[in-house]
Amino acid sequence: MSTSYHADDQLLNPKEMITAIELMFRRMEMINGVCLNNFPLYSSRDTNAWAVSDGGSWLGGFWGACWWLRAKVTESPSDQYKAANICQQLTEKIHIDSGNRSLIFWYGAALGEIWFRDTHARTLTKESTAALVASFDPAMQSIPLGSKLGGGKEGNRHIAIDNFATLIQLLSSSQQKAHEEIARRHTDTLSAACCDSSGAFHAHAHFDGNGFHPTDQAGAWSRGQAWAMLGLSRAAAQWGEPYLTFAKTACEYWQHSRPHPLSPNRLDQSSNCDDPSATVITSLAMLSLARLLPDAEHWRTDAHRQISAIIRSQYFTGFQEDNKHSQSRNNAIPGIFWGCCYKTQQDKEELVESAWGHFFLMAALCILTGFIEPAHC
Repeated sequence: MSTSYHADDQLLNPKEMITAIELMFRRMEMINGVCLNNFPLYSSRDTNAWAVSDGGSWLGGFWGACWWLRAKVTESPSDQYKAANICQQLTEKIHIDSGNRSLIFWYGAALGEIWFRDTHARTLTKESTAALVASFDPAMQSIPLGSKLGGGKEGNRHIAIDNFATLIQLLSSSQQKAHEEIARRHTDTLSAACCDSSGAFHAHAHFDGNGFHPTDQAGAWSRGQAWAMLGLSRAAAQWGEPYLTFAKTACEYWQHSRPHPLSPNRLDQSSNCDDPSATVITSLAMLSLARLLPDAEHWRTDAHRQISAIIRSQYFTGFQEDNKHSQSRNNAIPGIFWGCCYKTQQDKEELVESAWGHFFLMAALCILTGFIEPAHC
C-alpha cells in the first residue's frame, strides 16, 4: 500500500536531484572550511556555527562517508584524498567499547574499500570487524551497546537499534562465515527482543541475565523505527527470508503510523519537534526493498516522494527560493539539511544540521539518480 501525500507534492526530476546534490557538495566545502581538521558534529538550524570534535564521537564515520560519496560521484582525486585522510583519523576508535563502532567504520572505512579499494580503509575495516566480533557476548547472543559513545555504565547489558544495519554490513563484508554467523545471531536476538507483531520496534532492550526486556514504547521514536527498517533491509539483502517479510512489515508499519513525509521525532510526544532525517533513513530502506521484492516499484516511488518532500521543505535550504518557505530562508546558506533531531544538551533536543543527515540525504539522492547502489548505505 503506497503512502498518500498531498497532490501538490511533486517528484523531483533527475536534473533537480543533481542540483540538490551539487548544493550539498558545496555545503561540504563550507563545513570543511569552518571545522578544518576537526569532525563536524552539529550546527543549530540553518547557521554555520558548528560543534566539533577532534575524534568524531559516533558521527565521525559519516563525515568520512560524505567525502567518499562525493569522490564516487565526482571521480576527483582530491575528494578521495580528503576521504582517506578522514579515514586515518578514525583509527583510535577501533578498540573503544561500543557497538557503535560499526557506524564509524562501515561509513568511514568500508565504503572507501568498496568504492576505491583504499588500502588503509581495508585495514581499518578488517580490524574494526575483528574488534566487534571479539565483543560478542555468548550469553546475550548479541553485540552489546557498550559503555562508551553514550552507552553508559549499563551499556554492556543493552542492545540498541542504531547500529543494527551497520553491524550486519560490516561483519558480513569480511566474508568469514564465523563473522557472518555472529551478525545473524545478533539480528535474530535484536529482532526477537525489540520487534512486535505489527512491525513496530523498540529502540533499546536490557538483558537481566535470563532474557531481554525493552526499555521504551515500540515504534514511538521515529529514527529508531527507521534504523530498524534499514537493518532489516540489510538482513533481507544478505539472507532473504524471513527478514524480507520482517522488513516489509516494518516499512508498512511506518506508512500507517507516519503518513506525512516530515515525520515527528516521537509519536508519544505531540509537542516535540519533527525529525525528517528519520524519513530519509526509511527512504533508504524502501529503496532496498524495491530491489529485493518482485513488483515492488511502489517502494521506490514512496521513497522518491519522501525525498522530494524533504528537498522542497523548509528543512533544506536554497533549492527553490520562490516556494512557500522562501520567506524564512532568504538569508540561509544553500545546501543545508537541518532536519535532524539531536540532543544538544542533557535535557534539550533541537533540529540541527548534522553529518549523518547530510550523508543519508545525499546517499538517497545518489541512489535515485543511479550514482550508487542501495546496499552500500
